[in-house]
Parts: sequence; C-alpha cells; structure tokens
Amino acid sequence: MYFLGVDGGGTKCRARLVAEDGRVLGEGLSQTANVTAGVEKSFNAIMASVEAAVAKAGLDSRIYPDCVAGCGIAGANIQDLKAALTAMPFPFRKMSLESDAYAAWLGAHHPDDGAILIAGTGSAGFARIGERIKTLGGWGFAVSDSGSGAHMGQRLIRTALLCHERIRPASELTEKVMARFGSDPQALVAWSETALPRDYAAFAPMVVAAAQRDDPVGKEILAESLKEIEELLLALSNLGAQRICLLGGLSEIYVPLLSADIRSLLVEPRTDAMGGAIIMARGALEDAGQSGAGQSDAGRSGAGGA
Repeated sequence: MYFLGVDGGGTKCRARLVAEDGRVLGEGLSQTANVTAGVEKSFNAIMASVEAAVAKAGLDSRIYPDCVAGCGIAGANIQDLKAALTAMPFPFRKMSLESDAYAAWLGAHHPDDGAILIAGTGSAGFARIGERIKTLGGWGFAVSDSGSGAHMGQRLIRTALLCHERIRPASELTEKVMARFGSDPQALVAWSETALPRDYAAFAPMVVAAAQRDDPVGKEILAESLKEIEELLLALSNLGAQRICLLGGLSEIYVPLLSADIRSLLVEPRTDAMGGAIIMARGALEDAGQSGAGQSDAGRSGAGGA
C-alpha cells in the first residue's frame, strides 16, 4: 500500500509518495494544476507530478492500483469543476479530492481547530472552529484572489500601461515592465489575451524588489496587496480562529509587514499541504473500510470533508 499527497496550486503542482508506515519515498513537481485553467490541464499536471514522485522512488505506474491518493487542488472548491476533475480517469485504488486550502489546513492544524490563509499565485482561506467550517476567497483570479501574486502582477501591468500613456507618473518599475514588451501597448495586449494567473504572478517579485528600493509604484501596489491580506487575516480572526498559518510564496514577504496585533495571531504549520493531502488519502482508505481494490472514488471528502 502506498499513499500519495498532491498539492496543486496556481504555479506548480507537487506530489509526495509515502509508504504505508509513513516513510517518504519520493517527491515530484510539475506545472500549475489549478482546475480553473482547464480540467484536462489539471489532470495532466497531477499525473505528471505523481509520475515524477514515483520515478524518484525507483518505482513505476504498476504501483498505481496499490496507491490511495489525496489531492488538494486550486479551484476544486468550485463544485462543477471538482466534479469534472473527479470524472477524469485517475488510476488509483482510492482518491480524495478537495481544494488546496483544505489540504493546507489539514497539514497546518490537524486534528485541532485553526485557520490558514494561502498567499501565493492566488489566495484562499480556510478555518475550522468547533463544528463550524468557513472558507474565504479562492474563487479564482477573475473575481477573487485578494492580495495574491497574480493580482499584484495585474496591478503592475495596468499601472505600467497608464504610465506609458502619461495618465500617471512613470517610475523605474513601470518603465522596466513596458520595456519587456518593447514599450509597445499592442504587444502587452497580445500577451494579456493568453496570460494565466501564474504569468501575472511572475511580475510580483518585481513589485516587491521595487518597493524595497522605494519605487513609488512598487510601494503603492505592495501596500494595497498587504491591506487585502490583513483584511483576510482579520476576517479569519473574527470568526474565532486563534491560530492562523499564513502560507504560500508571498507569506515571507507579508509577515514582517503585518501589524503587530495581526502578526501575534500567526503560528507555524505542523506540516505542509502535501502532508495534509496524505491525511486526506488515509481518511479515504479508512472511509472505505480498507476494502479491496476498486475504481477510484475521487469525490469523497477525506478526513472529514470541507
């Protein structure tokens, strides 16, 4: 028996293969598994990360019928997308599929109460306080993802175009952005027509670095994003969460900038989202009563559901 834990975010998808006794056998990496970018793309990214983890362990696809998988996937909180991804031909013995925020929460706090906020390419919060479960955000780049790297990058792109047209004062940062497109708005628009959230998020490090150099545009955009993250953290606290983990690629940037009151709520996670997904997988097997190998059951909510 093997257990797979998959953490599929907006920029990358990671998988961890562990033995029944918990020994880590291998880990793998692939591209974004965000299901809002396409169900088939998400399925392919999940399988690519799993294949890499299995290969790292010196094994191959022949073990799949002996694998129980837990998958925390960005966008899987949207029920239609979750159902479509569930219906894909996963080859595992059993499978539990939930949002990446749920898997991150399990890894951070299980079995206790608490909350998490992911601040990466996208953003999403998850809290459990007693019998109450609450999600915040995570509805996708078009309508949600406050304080995320994707929105930070989009703000920069929009501002750079305004500065190029002399609607706003330009800065070193906005000129660097426009230079990437040959200072041609037509090229920027052509890029935007196919750009994914991860493509916008790739500009977030430029914002942070510019803000640290006192670039006025960089400072303004970072301050706006920080305000949104503080709003989400405060909302989780107001729900009654006394332990909050701030996770994701931007967490190290935000933590020292948070107000002292909000920063005092933060704790370190017990393990990562892949560890949380492993807990989901073990829960799926327990729910099945450790029955014999059968078809994948990706629609189950492992370890209590979200």
